[in-house]
Amino acid sequence: MIRITAIVLASGMGQRMKADKLQLKLKDKYMYEYILETIKGYDFYETLVVSKNSAILKRAKELGYVGVENPRYYLGKSKSIIAALRKAKDTDGYMFFVADQPFLKLSTIERLCNEFKKDPTKIILPYYNGVDGNPVIFPSCLKEELLKLEYDQGGRVVVYRNLDITLGVDIKTDYENMDIDTPEDYEKALEIVENRYVE
Repeated sequence: MIRITAIVLASGMGQRMKADKLQLKLKDKYMYEYILETIKGYDFYETLVVSKNSAILKRAKELGYVGVENPRYYLGKSKSIIAALRKAKDTDGYMFFVADQPFLKLSTIERLCNEFKKDPTKIILPYYNGVDGNPVIFPSCLKEELLKLEYDQGGRVVVYRNLDITLGVDIKTDYENMDIDTPEDYEKALEIVENRYVE
């Protein structure tokens, strides 16, 4: 049985938003709750949520996830990745999610995981209408390389170093790849929710 661990990165500083974007609401839910609830629908081996925010960690634990506190969030994205990897159990793959991608579908998660299970030595990278995005699955053989990330380096650095083992998966979608980085993004997300493009 191929084990896949989900890691949700929820420590962003929201500098372009000039606010803690994960605490913004989309209809009746906080932004981060969308992804936490969506991944509940897949049978991950383990799910970890990394955050500086006690409310997010509390909600993660209520859902049965492992909360990982990241007090060094201000040192960059790499610290969240490293904190999660150090806390995670041994596994075959790590699927990294971002908490500001609320419209990701369970069917997309299932498709990416199925591709990884066919060959758990591959990096699985989604392409939404030709644009690479999240979540990305890394095989456990790359754990040490991920642990060497520094400052604001993310997993893309490891992807670009290992293109020979990277499998791109094409996904046709209108909004799944949307992450909320600016006030304009937030306004668009509110419009999507109000028009019932998502449940």
